[in-house]
Amino acid sequence: MALVFVSMGLMGAPSSAATTPTASSGAVVDTEPQSAVLDARQRHTELFDVQFVAAAGETRFAGTALVVQDAVNTQPSELFVGVTLTCTSPSGKAHVVETGRNVWPDAAPFAIPMGLTFVTDVAGTYKCQADVMMCNPGNCTSPTGTGRLRIVTAKTGPKRYSLMYVSGPLPTWATNVKMSASGNRIVEPGSTLRMVGSFKVNDLSELVRVGAIFSVSNCIEKAYPDVCKKAKKTSIQGSATATVGLSLAQRATTPGTTCASAKATEETGSTSTTITWQMHHAVLATWIDNFILSTAPGCGTTIDVVMTIRAGSGNAIAIEANSRTKITSLVHTIPGGILPLPS
Repeated sequence: MALVFVSMGLMGAPSSAATTPTASSGAVVDTEPQSAVLDARQRHTELFDVQFVAAAGETRFAGTALVVQDAVNTQPSELFVGVTLTCTSPSGKAHVVETGRNVWPDAAPFAIPMGLTFVTDVAGTYKCQADVMMCNPGNCTSPTGTGRLRIVTAKTGPKRYSLMYVSGPLPTWATNVKMSASGNRIVEPGSTLRMVGSFKVNDLSELVRVGAIFSVSNCIEKAYPDVCKKAKKTSIQGSATATVGLSLAQRATTPGTTCASAKATEETGSTSTTITWQMHHAVLATWIDNFILSTAPGCGTTIDVVMTIRAGSGNAIAIEANSRTKITSLVHTIPGGILPLPS
């Protein structure tokens, strides 16, 4: 089914007249988490903390990845792990995203990625912080969950490790937007949800990165998430399979002209993921980095984006767009080659 979501235009970006003072910080990265072992009895643990100086009207991208090696002695057998990324202005205004998933002792290593693009409102020193919360699934007020998570650090896993990154000032076209302006969506087994949009860069010389984050739940029951009540197929101990795709195409200004195009690969997240009933929720990320626009005559600066997510056999899946407790499914458009992500 073809569903048009929001257009990926210049939402909240500063005007082109905005200038960046020499005092503004460039990109900052933190690869030193507060602890390589997180204990659920603490409930909340600060993972990363970075500061940077910015002028008013800058666009910045902040991203973090919690890479988990394994879970140990979790009680009950499942433990909910939530990550919150908060970037706070000197004025007190905060930009917040959060997500999470269930883990259990025999779960394979995994990563929880997240990111946001925001515009600075005043000049001064900003703070971006990532925190982890652990609790009993479905009950994060009481009682506290127990167990430990072992985190992969740059020292223990030099090719794939936990980190936090804040970009330097971005061009005016950089932004992120919700994938859906109309709430959560159901994808039935065997069906594909198609999301389309476009954005325009300043000129043909720019490298482009487009990344998509899908907040996905396995509809094991109709009660949660609420949108699962619309699902035709639910099973309390059933699995769901989600396959994500992402493609970019440079729009031609002259009909018949062949311009640049690219598709995400398995290495960049365009793959199938089985969401078990124990896991229930997953955060799926895919991206295309270093997209180079064609400078051939007849090729323009508008890039069309198509994202797809297909539900395989098993339960229906819910794509969450506006939950207060899980990250909003979104897309970010930023310059290519700026993220120091491990391979």
